[in-house]
Amino acid sequence: MTTCILIPCYNHAGPLSAVLDRLAEYELPCLLIDDGSEPVAAAALDALAARHPWVTLLRHSHNQGKGGAVMTGLRHAYGLGFSHALQVDADGQHDLADIPALLAEAGKCPEALISGRPVYDDSVPKGRLYGRYITHVWVWIETLSFAIKDSMCGFRVYPLAASCALLERVALGRRMDFDTEVMVRLHWAGVAVRFVPTRVIYPADGSSHFQLWRDNRDISWMHTRLVCRLLWDLLLRLASGPCRLWSWATRLWRERRTHWSRTPERGSLLGMQIMLASYRLLGRRGFSLLLYPVIGYFWLTGRTQRQASQAYLARLESFARAQGVALPAEPRSSFRHFLRFGEAALDKLAGWRGDIAEDQVELVGKDHYEAAINSGKGLLLLGSHLGDLELCRALGSRKGEVRINALVFTRHAARFNALLKQINPDSWLNLIQVQEMGADTAILLKEKLDQGEWVVIVGDRTSVTREKRVVWADFLGAPAPFPLGPFALASVLGCPVYLMFGLKEQGRFRVHFEPFADSLSLPRHGRQQILASRVQAYADRLQHHCLRAPLDWFNFFDFWQLTDEQE
Repeated sequence: MTTCILIPCYNHAGPLSAVLDRLAEYELPCLLIDDGSEPVAAAALDALAARHPWVTLLRHSHNQGKGGAVMTGLRHAYGLGFSHALQVDADGQHDLADIPALLAEAGKCPEALISGRPVYDDSVPKGRLYGRYITHVWVWIETLSFAIKDSMCGFRVYPLAASCALLERVALGRRMDFDTEVMVRLHWAGVAVRFVPTRVIYPADGSSHFQLWRDNRDISWMHTRLVCRLLWDLLLRLASGPCRLWSWATRLWRERRTHWSRTPERGSLLGMQIMLASYRLLGRRGFSLLLYPVIGYFWLTGRTQRQASQAYLARLESFARAQGVALPAEPRSSFRHFLRFGEAALDKLAGWRGDIAEDQVELVGKDHYEAAINSGKGLLLLGSHLGDLELCRALGSRKGEVRINALVFTRHAARFNALLKQINPDSWLNLIQVQEMGADTAILLKEKLDQGEWVVIVGDRTSVTREKRVVWADFLGAPAPFPLGPFALASVLGCPVYLMFGLKEQGRFRVHFEPFADSLSLPRHGRQQILASRVQAYADRLQHHCLRAPLDWFNFFDFWQLTDEQE
């Protein structure tokens, strides 16, 4: 572990002299960031840097705020090859005798963010002390845990790799909002946060750069962003599938799991139960009201997703005009597209709980469905990210006519099955977690099919499963990559294959159940051509339903372009 000291400074040359004298005994390189200090103070900083050869002075031409100074220091330290940076404030509030304790904790947990947990004496202003608890409460809400004991202490050790990776991904607040936001977002990214008690004093002659109105405004906006991000992530994982939601909740609550060592699964279960309790308390109408500010925020700030939505809608309308297809008479915009995504997440939750009555759902292809049920044979259902496949699973298995097994590529499937039974004891939905499409998977699914059960897998999961092998097919007028895995699996299983789409058309749920093939055998001769034709047939049906329910397409990325991860 290679560590440097990082000190953001703005017009604090006076107390900084004593801080540097105290830090000299630790024999660590120091980056001093002058955040646009006034000329007299800047000259004093030059003198201090010249007096201490282990200090490197970096300078902003104008004041950017404490967060801006810290970010400059973190990036510079990482560029110099340091693994960790110890942040110390320049005003002398921190007890520097606690530095060995912070560094020792960082040595034990080098991947973690190590922070001081303030222990105040009588010098602390009561307004500042009580005001911190408002932020504490918001942070507990934003992380769904009590893992972060204090997010405002600037005495901390940053793991530079994870911290700089976060700075590249997210535009963080640059002033007094930085300390809290960077800690919450590192926590979200899976970085552990550990605390060391430290004494904090407020010198009688000390000065503060806290601007009452500006900094409170920035902090309030920061908490608004974080809460909206939390709600959006909840909706995203809810709409993307139960195991992604479960995995996310597990990570957020893992600190609580260690507290309940005798019941290790309870933390994750509690996270899910809070979400469900909120739905029960607010009802669909109340819960849906939360969509507008959350969706509005992410529509405004999610430039990449917004552009992908706009490009998709433009492509679809251009294709429809060229083909002479009349699209549904409804307003279409990227905001409406985002909003429909959030509504689908609520539909999914309602479907899990059994809150959608059978008379609210029209089964299109009822004859095919009943014939499949009456045959008593197992079959493979190919779905997609068009519409609400989770709703299809929940509704399709509610009567107990057939057990439906959903193939998923994330962990915690068994525990989510247990939770689903608590939500809806009559559900016959079963999740099967797999790591890859191997022989073991095929054998397990073959056993399910032989028992007359159904297996569901999506046929457009390229962006999620990161499969290296794809098959290109025409989709909405341009070639698009589709995964090989689901179609190869169908060939190995040798069972009847159906398509299923759960759409919301004209405000009504419609589950489309369509025969696709008696089996998808792939003979040696002409295998690639046969496979390509079957993938194209799947893409054609996907395209057909896209034109019927344009806003139900929930891939907010360039579906027609492989990413580096997929190549």
